[in-house]
Amino acid sequence: MSENTVSVDDATRMVAVGEKVAQDARRATRWFRAFVIVQAAYALAFTLSIDIAGVGYWKAFAPFALVTLCIWMIAFQHRQTVPRHGLRNMGIAVATWFVLYTPMFDPALQLFGLSSPGWWVLAGVVAVTPILACLFASSRR
Repeated sequence: MSENTVSVDDATRMVAVGEKVAQDARRATRWFRAFVIVQAAYALAFTLSIDIAGVGYWKAFAPFALVTLCIWMIAFQHRQTVPRHGLRNMGIAVATWFVLYTPMFDPALQLFGLSSPGWWVLAGVVAVTPILACLFASSRR
């Protein structure tokens, strides 16, 4: 039977190298949190600009689409450092936000006559929660 012998110094060095690699990996994925926060902020701003500020849909959609396209292009450039399934989860979350807001919350609030800004802010925050949920998934190791 063969016996592996590793000195204490070698084992300590190997553990230190593993910890440094883990630290570097966490540092490389920090940008993803900013990506999630920016996407959520623009989604909420889009929602509130239409329903509270009274901006036309297409006038609000154009800057939202432009910013979304830009940050997604940056994300695809850094896709090697994305947390596992990060872009897929974000794509699903953005699609969920759009479906929650456009065909569900917006018509429902208009149907029931809930036109005060508080209701629109609440609907916007609830619709953005799938995007913000990606923050916690990206913190897993």
